[in-house]
Amino acid sequence: MGRVGDIGLSVLAHAVLFGLFAVSFQMTGLTDQAAPGTEQAVQAVAIDEAEVQQAIEALEAEENAEQRRREQELAELEAERQREAERLAAEREARAEAERQREAAEQARREAEREAEAEARRQAEAEAQAEREREAAEQARREAEAEAQRQREAAEQAEREAEAQRQAEREAEARRQAEAEAEARREREAEAQRQADAEALRDARGTYDAAIRQRVEGVWTRPAGIPDGLSAVVAVRLGPGGIVLSVEVARSSGNAAFDRSALTAVRRADPLPMPDDPDLAQPYREGIEMIFAPDA
Repeated sequence: MGRVGDIGLSVLAHAVLFGLFAVSFQMTGLTDQAAPGTEQAVQAVAIDEAEVQQAIEALEAEENAEQRRREQELAELEAERQREAERLAAEREARAEAERQREAAEQARREAEREAEAEARRQAEAEAQAEREREAAEQARREAEAEAQRQREAAEQAEREAEAQRQAEREAEARRQAEAEAEARREREAEAQRQADAEALRDARGTYDAAIRQRVEGVWTRPAGIPDGLSAVVAVRLGPGGIVLSVEVARSSGNAAFDRSALTAVRRADPLPMPDDPDLAQPYREGIEMIFAPDA
């Protein structure tokens, strides 16, 4: 029963109470009209109180029953909501499980397709390899047959072609000698080129070494009180663009102030001349030793 039914019951209950009170009022009037102590007065009072009490108890019982009914309806509604929530959760879980199974099936399908493609590629490669081997075997067979035919023909005409064969051998030997001489000449030329390249590399290296020494000695400041003619060997390692990555004294001059001035000059000259050619620049990247002798 809905909200309208509850309102109707409440109105009906109040109407009953109103009617009982009206009857009670009439009975009270009769009682007031009756002579005190008479039977009519006693009956009126008894009927009035009993009926009112019964009406109240009936109304309370009805309200209690209505309250229990509403509580039961609420409990049923709550149970229904709980069942609906559980049903929806079960449906969501079922959909999620179905989606997981679908994704797993799709993943398995893709894996199967990839495996099938890989197997097809392997089979195609195997077939191609077999075809290549078959063609090679066929070619070898044809060459063997051709060689056998040539040998038969050579055997049949050996006497007539003996001189021609010897001539061919002489010509072949002459060609081999010519080829050997040409190979020796190419080797000599290659060796000469290597030596020329090495010489050019040394010349280029000497040019950069001289440029580095000139650059360092150009910024060198002579410490006060050091003797002339000192020299030291400085180890320098360069990076891209000739930046000085490290510098240290590889062989001391015997004068600490002179050694320190050499290191300072190298740092002040940073960056130093650096070849662009990677092969030529490699020694400078690995580290070179420079003789520092500004008085020489």
